[in-house]
Amino acid sequence: MNCTECKELLLAGLEGLLDDSQKQAVREHLKTCETCRAELKGLQTLRQRLVGNGKALAQTSVEDNVMNRILREQNARLKSAAQVGTGLRIRRLIMKSSLVKIAAVAALVAVALGAWSLWSGTESGVALADVLAKVQQVRAVMYRMDSHTKVTMAGMGATEVNMEMTWLISDDYGMRLDTRSTDPTTRQVMEQQMYLQPEQKVMIMLDPAKKQYARMPLGEEVFKAKKKETNDPRMMIQQLLGCQYTNLGTTVLNGIEVQGFQSTDPAFIGGKGDVDIKVWVDVKTQFPFRVDMALKMSDEVETQSTIRDFQWNVPVSAAEFTPVIPPDYTPSPIDGMKAAMPTEQGAIEGLQFCVEFTGSYPRSLDMSSLMDTMQLFMNSQTPAAKKFKEESAQIKSKDEQIARVMEFARPIQSLTMFHMMLSQEQKEPAYYGKAVTPGDKALVLMRWKTGDNQYRVLFGDLRAETVDAETLAKLEAALPK
Repeated sequence: MNCTECKELLLAGLEGLLDDSQKQAVREHLKTCETCRAELKGLQTLRQRLVGNGKALAQTSVEDNVMNRILREQNARLKSAAQVGTGLRIRRLIMKSSLVKIAAVAALVAVALGAWSLWSGTESGVALADVLAKVQQVRAVMYRMDSHTKVTMAGMGATEVNMEMTWLISDDYGMRLDTRSTDPTTRQVMEQQMYLQPEQKVMIMLDPAKKQYARMPLGEEVFKAKKKETNDPRMMIQQLLGCQYTNLGTTVLNGIEVQGFQSTDPAFIGGKGDVDIKVWVDVKTQFPFRVDMALKMSDEVETQSTIRDFQWNVPVSAAEFTPVIPPDYTPSPIDGMKAAMPTEQGAIEGLQFCVEFTGSYPRSLDMSSLMDTMQLFMNSQTPAAKKFKEESAQIKSKDEQIARVMEFARPIQSLTMFHMMLSQEQKEPAYYGKAVTPGDKALVLMRWKTGDNQYRVLFGDLRAETVDAETLAKLEAALPK
């Protein structure tokens, strides 16, 4: 049980409306959660006060109107937190007891006075849904991010890279990223600027050390996906609300009182790998103050990051998002290259690529499987693999070799990113590469949800269809065990 679930049940518990299993779950959670114990104490105090002088309030003619307003406001909160289904349960609990109705009315008055919300924590607390509502009003934000990434590949050892990034994100003008990375072994420093321009649907990169630039055209779906890769803290808060998280209570960071929220829910990164994210919110402003994040996508890739120095509603101009390319800069080898496409078409192209170069589909779509596919390709003797190796052997420039590898890896990246995006959006993706081979026309290779009782299916021959849940169940029942 998390804090959100516990707080939903506290009020009902005071009224004796919980069954034995719910009572036990609440008791177990309260043993280890100081925040929820404080919430319970506040509710007990409120209950005692209302018993003494508030019963008449529950009998007034405005009760139904107030109750409807409470539920409307609460549903809005729950939608922000991806918890709409709890709204009906709350209403049933409220309507069972006049005393509970009194507490709800009192809570509404408290909210109007800017005190504390019955649904959001203690008197000095911060509700994550309120933080989301606050940051969604922001038009531009600037922040810094320090990141350490370690990549380990079989036979090649570990590669570690430290990066310092400054992000500037605007709803009106796009995104700019200034990156400074250091190789811990060679101490070589590399700098790069990247721009994401919404009107042109293009990504532009500048490399001052090499005096090179690259333009990468983006389709509409690819552009939307690239926006999600910007570590936009607004999207991060929304994503966190869709996961299981814990309220860490308040502490002081750099002289600022903050309240922490932590999640280790793998759903934050698409259900694959390990994650530990802590969001620290300024209690006074209710804006995020710092984010600490550790991600382990697989045994091969792990990252630790700190996001800090937020500037909310920072003033910006179009000029800050328009790159100036000096006349002595030349196009880099990746200029004009397509970006990875985390779309259905990109996924199909990725699967086609795997068949062409390795003769089979990947066994799974996580990062580890991606590494395995790359290794399998290096040993493959398919005509496509042989041709690629022969052509690559003729390339002498290191930059061109890197560009060649990037172009080679793009379809696999598209496939992996698409599957991860579906997981993050809770579209229930499933992949059956272990059981399905190329040409299995009647077998489901991959599927995901597209609507109520509606699923998109890719078959073994990469034909795509939309089916209902009943049809999908029959198709999946036919898969080899």
